[in-house]
Amino acid sequence: MKGFLRRARVHPWVTGGAAAVLAAGVTVAVYFGTKSDPAAAQAPTTTQTVSTGTIRQSVSASGTLAPADEESLDFAVSGTVTHVRAKQGQRVRKGQVLATVDSAALASNVASARADVANAKAKVDDDATNDASDTQTAADKASLKAARNQLASAKDQLAAAKLTSPISGVVAEVNLSVGQSVSGNSSSSGNDNAADGSSSSSSAAVLVISDKSWIVNATVDASSVGLIKVGNQAQLTVDGASQTLYGTIASIGLVSSSSSGTASYPVVIDVTGAQSGLHDGSSVTATLIYKQLANVLVVPLLALHRSASGTYVNKVVNGKAVATPVAVGISSGLQVQIRSGLKAGDTIQVQQAVRRSNGTTGSTTRPGGNFPGGGNFPAGGNFPAGGNFPVGGNLPGGGGGN
Repeated sequence: MKGFLRRARVHPWVTGGAAAVLAAGVTVAVYFGTKSDPAAAQAPTTTQTVSTGTIRQSVSASGTLAPADEESLDFAVSGTVTHVRAKQGQRVRKGQVLATVDSAALASNVASARADVANAKAKVDDDATNDASDTQTAADKASLKAARNQLASAKDQLAAAKLTSPISGVVAEVNLSVGQSVSGNSSSSGNDNAADGSSSSSSAAVLVISDKSWIVNATVDASSVGLIKVGNQAQLTVDGASQTLYGTIASIGLVSSSSSGTASYPVVIDVTGAQSGLHDGSSVTATLIYKQLANVLVVPLLALHRSASGTYVNKVVNGKAVATPVAVGISSGLQVQIRSGLKAGDTIQVQQAVRRSNGTTGSTTRPGGNFPGGGNFPAGGNFPAGGNFPVGGNLPGGGGGN
């Protein structure tokens, strides 16, 4: 079940509240009966002014929230831990010292290296004063260069006695205690989760994660991944968040994984803006918008009718309903694009939900296939489990919208 729930579901013609996948030719053809349908003639209607809006096509996917950056930190030098200044959950700034090791020996090494540099420089100066041979001068200059390199290395080692945070964020883990002996580990590294789409616990001395920069690790199945591309917009519903978040697709993986025989591809989404109050691992429902039509005529699906000659709406002209043929485009939820036949400002009739004799509420009852599952109309109108698709239209494959 878990694998099934995480698989992306493509909505090539439907977004928002609609839950079933409807092909373009089926979307508007099966809903609203025929002009001669007695129930349609008796259906109560209201009027609505035609206006422009936005239609979107999208792929839906589930994923989890993760920090965009995390830094697994270890001491690069050996020694005994003298101070641990970081605590789990503590906010830290870039460059802040998190822990230290005994630096006495390291400081001594710096002092010794400085003395070596001074001695080597004195020899080079003497060569110039005493007109030393070219061979001697070259050798002494090489010694000076080596001494300076050794001093730089000793300074780096001394600086490494302080474990500092390379980013501003929150301390996620602390695996250090005062008095603990550590061995130099040069493997401390940053992890850009936006690049590799991973997030995991660390055994490092200290783990620091970003707490305002986030990503979503999601998967999209093979049948849908070709619809999306890097840069597409995303709408994100995050568990625990009080409002919808937004983002863009940062990467689409080329190597698939398989679950229940279905191949899926990793998709990483950058969450837009500096977001606070979020938590690593929170569940996310992502709507990946791969096509958007703005400023197009939009009417409710319930305004459409079907006759032998095609699809039409009842346009109100001089107070009377006039059947007006229309060409429809794509639909989004319970709204549909009108490509021709109407203009902005026209007034049309829209069918209303009615109370059936059995006490349930739904659209006008029509003979034909059922709309299983009891999906809801927006604004409170119900399409209950017993409600019928007009004119016998069934969902593709016979399944209900889910």
